[in-house]
Amino acid sequence: MTLNEIREEYRKIWGDLPVGPLCLGIIDFVASTPPEELHFLTFKTLSTAVGKDGPDYDVLAAVTILTSSRLAIFDAHAMLVDDDETEHELTPEEFAEAKRTGTLIHPETGSPVADFESHVVPFFAPTDAIYRELSHG
Repeated sequence: MTLNEIREEYRKIWGDLPVGPLCLGIIDFVASTPPEELHFLTFKTLSTAVGKDGPDYDVLAAVTILTSSRLAIFDAHAMLVDDDETEHELTPEEFAEAKRTGTLIHPETGSPVADFESHVVPFFAPTDAIYRELSHG
């Protein structure tokens, strides 16, 4: 499915709901941004893209839809930021295991990370199919 086809599906399904214009705004942002600038999209970045000061319920709902629906344009990722500001991208398996067990094992030290939720930053990147379209569009 192309980004334009996805946009039309979102318009049909969610267009009349508060989250609809936000989904469409985020899709437009993705379509108008160079692909090399889309590899680390935070809730703040996506909120700003749709004219919000920061994430609110509707932005969170829009990003959830854009990440988890059958028409997903994003893959969800997570970054562990150490106390010394060192960043470590977590694999989906590492993050899922941490959520399941309540314990995150540091990818380098092998030690449990205390209060890991406060050190994990979720971020989003276009799916491979969307990257391909944007790179060849």
